[in-house]
Amino acid sequence: MDLGQRNKVSPSAGMSSMTDLVFLLLIFFVILSTLVSSGVNVDLPQSKGGTDSHAKVTLSIKPDMSYYIKGGQVKKEDVETLLKIEMEGMSDKVLYLNVDKEVPTGATVEMIGMAKANDWKVMLGSKPKKE
Repeated sequence: MDLGQRNKVSPSAGMSSMTDLVFLLLIFFVILSTLVSSGVNVDLPQSKGGTDSHAKVTLSIKPDMSYYIKGGQVKKEDVETLLKIEMEGMSDKVLYLNVDKEVPTGATVEMIGMAKANDWKVMLGSKPKKE
């Protein structure tokens, strides 16, 4: 008499569903990362032609005079030092300024002057004017 088990169940789990899940998560995060810009919400002034952010280094200034480099808050005293570190090794040194329209002009001019003293190109962020 053969009393052994007739239906043998494989104890190993299939990996195809796990790889499908990993690829779906990868696609989700790639799409999500392209939608996120600098992460700082700044109300930009309007102009006839909006600017396009191709710069790798972004400096944002909010109305409460808080400074952000690539989305991370920094002290005003540390801005130039941290920007030098960010620009190090870059062939095209472009600083993209996202300055809220409520920020005094003096703060913007001070950052432009700092960039020019370091021979960096400056792009000012704006949003398209609604007509």
